[in-house]
Amino acid sequence: MAERKSLIRFIVIYLFSTILLLGIGEWFYYKLAKESIIKENRFILSKKVEQFIKERVKIRKMMLNVHLLDNMAIYKDGYLIASNFNPPKLNFNKEIEIINNKIFYIKKLIRPFGTVYIVTFKEFHNNLLEKLVVFNIFALIFIVFIAFILGKIFLAPMKQTIQNLEDFITDATHEMNTPISIIMSNIEMLEMKGIEIKELNRIQTASKRLNKIFDNLKFIRLNHIAKKDIIEINLKEFLLDRIKYFEINPKIALDDVKIKIDKEDLTRLIDNLLSNAKKYSKEFIEINLTKDYLSIRNDGEIKNVKKITQKYVRENENEGGFGIGLYIVDKICEYYGFLFEIRNNNGVEVIIKF
Repeated sequence: MAERKSLIRFIVIYLFSTILLLGIGEWFYYKLAKESIIKENRFILSKKVEQFIKERVKIRKMMLNVHLLDNMAIYKDGYLIASNFNPPKLNFNKEIEIINNKIFYIKKLIRPFGTVYIVTFKEFHNNLLEKLVVFNIFALIFIVFIAFILGKIFLAPMKQTIQNLEDFITDATHEMNTPISIIMSNIEMLEMKGIEIKELNRIQTASKRLNKIFDNLKFIRLNHIAKKDIIEINLKEFLLDRIKYFEINPKIALDDVKIKIDKEDLTRLIDNLLSNAKKYSKEFIEINLTKDYLSIRNDGEIKNVKKITQKYVRENENEGGFGIGLYIVDKICEYYGFLFEIRNNNGVEVIIKF
């Protein structure tokens, strides 16, 4: 998931920057190419007018009853006096005008009897835009292909690191199973014999934490193939049992609520929320349960609420753990259609709406 998001971000940034640079370059190319085409057409039309003036027109005493060349018109003082085509409205202050895919050349001649304008034109086929569109289609396909290849190359180290971490979790989960089971069972045997010493309590606390980490890792690796046993569970009784397990003393207001859920999933959900509340609270934890929602609030703080539910993200790097607790809570809520929210509300408040 993280790899795909990074790849998408890289491709979007690469495409945007490349297309922007390509667009700027094409804009300058289009302007220069268009000017070049206009200059070329101007040269052709000016030569045509100069030939007409030199060989066929005697603008003397307005003797203009001469044979005009193709696509030519003559104006005197702005009025049309001879033409072999239907000229559009022209601006005689310009030498070149482009109207309706035609390029008009206007030659101004000042004579004693008035100002004469000789106008001629030719078809102006500017297919630069069509060529650029075709070029851009092929260029975009090529750029996307290159972006995808470069993204894969650049993200390969990150992918390998993530894979190594996943492999480590898999191996660690496998190796931790037997030792944790032995530790937990032997602690229970010692308790049954009535042995209660400070060191044993410490071992029990540490083993519970280790067992929680193991269960979280197992959930990450096996949840997608685990068979769900959906049963109706009294959430109030379940919460009281887990509160006792974590040895916390929160302020509670619990209604009698029953939900249908897999017991292992509910254990992972509640244990991670209570564990985080205990770990990050300074001295205050409050738990509220109604038929609509479960709320767990403590007097800690989460700086980045948006990222805290991502895999391997921890609020405090100095604390232990893999940073997967709230990620697991989020995934369980998503599976059962619960709404999961985290707020900074005079501390940290976690809300699950059923």
